[in-house]
Amino acid sequence: MSGQVPTRCGMSTLGSAAALAAAACAVAGTLLAAPALACDVTLKPDGNTAAIQHAMNRTGKKVNLVCLKPGVYRGARLIASKNVILRSTGKDKVVLDAGNQGRVLTIVQDSIDVTLQGVTLTNGRAERGGAVAVTQKSTLTLRDCWLYNNTSTIHGGGAVSASAGQLNLVRTRITGNAASSAAAIDLYGTARLRLVGSLIAENDAKATADPPVRLTGSSQLTVIASTIAYNSGSGIAMVADGPGRRKIAIDSSIVMGKPDAIAVQRAEVEDVSVLRSVLYGGIGYVALDLASKKALPGFNLRDLERYRPETGSPAIAMGRCTDPDTRIDLVGKPRPASCTAGALEATPADIKATLAKRKAEAKAKKPTDWKDL
Repeated sequence: MSGQVPTRCGMSTLGSAAALAAAACAVAGTLLAAPALACDVTLKPDGNTAAIQHAMNRTGKKVNLVCLKPGVYRGARLIASKNVILRSTGKDKVVLDAGNQGRVLTIVQDSIDVTLQGVTLTNGRAERGGAVAVTQKSTLTLRDCWLYNNTSTIHGGGAVSASAGQLNLVRTRITGNAASSAAAIDLYGTARLRLVGSLIAENDAKATADPPVRLTGSSQLTVIASTIAYNSGSGIAMVADGPGRRKIAIDSSIVMGKPDAIAVQRAEVEDVSVLRSVLYGGIGYVALDLASKKALPGFNLRDLERYRPETGSPAIAMGRCTDPDTRIDLVGKPRPASCTAGALEATPADIKATLAKRKAEAKAKKPTDWKDL
């Protein structure tokens, strides 16, 4: 990707995974938009990314708010050791480009809060976690961000790896990343991830069936109003690798994979809950609620928003978008409370046509004689 950058930054439950959904509710308040605070430092892409690191390290502030003017910040290989917000200014892109010389962001301190808002992380390269690595019990929030063309060279996590802490990805795209395993996100240890209104697509596990999202250790994953589709390999996998239990809760989402949408051993199916979602691929013995469907999600696959469901999609009006972070979709379009499952809301015309068709089909199937019952 040298010289090129993306043009846009973008529950009730079943089984024992109920505890995971409850924990997700506890952190939901942290995912609201960053407060309109005055910038402590405002930087421009002048070729000296050391200025970003210096601003992140400032002492005497409870939270360092670093504002970034649009442009490409080359050589960005940042270390977070204090509470910090990196926020883009204006509507044009802000790109942190590691130039394939290292990881874009590493969190090395316990008990800190790090937020990136409206930022693209690209050309990161590391043995594990090409763009981002979290190894301490801290909180990382990526809001309206894009992780693109990052690589893990040995271990998992082409874009993100985490062994501890809480990760919150809100309206964030993870596309075009690569690794030999877990091409997008690798969760292990005690890491927890809340994926809301986000897209994971077109990540490459180097021609293996390894999923873009993998859980080992006692890691936990909550997926809400998000889309995982058209990656190499399966969709999400839980891999038993010793003591500890992994947990997955999926709500109002679309998950595709080959051969499996969700790969999990039979002994762990009680740690997986799926509500109001569309799955394409195997799910083993995972139980679905009455609203969920195993079907093609019906993407339009034509324009820049190729993963937006179109007329007739089973995802339309299936989901529930009541969390504040789900009331607008990945590209900023409003969502009704009964929303389209996945990261992108269907258009009003597609919703109207689909609901009318369903109503007509239901009427046609209504029995007219007791013999038809």
